[in-house]
Amino acid sequence: MTQYYYPPEIAAALSARWPAQGLPLPAPPLLTQLVMVAYQASLLQEEGRPVSCYLLYASPEEVATFPVAQQHHLVFAQPRPCNEQELRRLSPTVQRGNSALAVYHAADDTLQIWGVVFLGASGDYVLANALDTDHLQPSALLLHVRAPGALTFYCGRNRVLTLLQGRIEGHGFLQFPAAWAQGHFNAGEDEQIEVPAEAVEVMLGVGMQLLRRSIGRVRNDGHGGMLVLVPNDGIPDLLGPQGLLRPKYRVEPDTHHFVSFLEAIIKRLTELNTVSWRFYQQSADAKLRTLSHQMDWFTELLADLMAVDGALVISQHFDVMGFGVEIHAPLVTADHVFRALDVEAHSLQAVPIDSGGTRHRAAYRLCAADARCLVVVVSQDGAIKFVRQLAGKVVFWDQLAL
Repeated sequence: MTQYYYPPEIAAALSARWPAQGLPLPAPPLLTQLVMVAYQASLLQEEGRPVSCYLLYASPEEVATFPVAQQHHLVFAQPRPCNEQELRRLSPTVQRGNSALAVYHAADDTLQIWGVVFLGASGDYVLANALDTDHLQPSALLLHVRAPGALTFYCGRNRVLTLLQGRIEGHGFLQFPAAWAQGHFNAGEDEQIEVPAEAVEVMLGVGMQLLRRSIGRVRNDGHGGMLVLVPNDGIPDLLGPQGLLRPKYRVEPDTHHFVSFLEAIIKRLTELNTVSWRFYQQSADAKLRTLSHQMDWFTELLADLMAVDGALVISQHFDVMGFGVEIHAPLVTADHVFRALDVEAHSLQAVPIDSGGTRHRAAYRLCAADARCLVVVVSQDGAIKFVRQLAGKVVFWDQLAL
């Protein structure tokens, strides 16, 4: 029997899982109230968009010990009550992941929002977690209101508990799981793109940033979509007349946007004597910022192409091969696919193959038929799954954040 969790149960589960080194959580009634307010806020909309925001449970005195936050935070002249309507109104200020609304236990025994605290970089770094919170006290409670009914609780930078579709999930990933991309984005072994060894990190960072932002745009738009990545040497047969992928709108890859952007970025970084992904992210250099804006255009294009009925198919070099793609893969004879419970997919959980929607079943069929294909499925409710075949099994990863 499926168990659904409500605020008192969620608060109790969070308390039970809270690390011993963590700063004290609010008392059970206040913690339940915080969960309830965050949950109710997640069901609201602000100017037509679902509420998404971050809450940090910390007093002004505690925030004063955070090296970055003590220099970059806003204190309200008058604290605001921590309720769903205040979260709705304030959510646009803290939805990008680099800031949070600061909540504390006020003298009148209520929860109050006392300001906005800077958390650091927005988390586009491919090898980091979704939040760059190294500078935070590692034991502070951070609550992410992600989507309707979806909450994630952290102890500093470490995820403690996730509420998804009324259930507490023990799986799901903040970074792109390494096993999902293994063998596909091995930039160092790519003979078609020549980059110096020190630029491999930049290539991976730019590529994953491109994917993350495109997928995030599709999720935020609420229409869902499917992205299929195929290796360059698999394009002729996969997209041929009898192939598994039949584009309604076939595109000739005569302009290699991603490769051109990447070569220009590496060239400029070399001129600046710092070939580093983090430097690229933080640099105010005019040429790098122009290239970043051009990459944003390509990101938006990929998201828009995913809005067309069918899948978007791109090569491992991010060349657009076609969109509105129909998948002609045979039915899967197996009854189950497998959810990865760790990033390397060493631990798997069998899931009925018909538990997902049409997009998910199409992704499972494609990956079962051809192990070279990697698929990202974005549901209309915002859920994201990475799908591929590993050791003869169709495996998917639930992605909690981008």
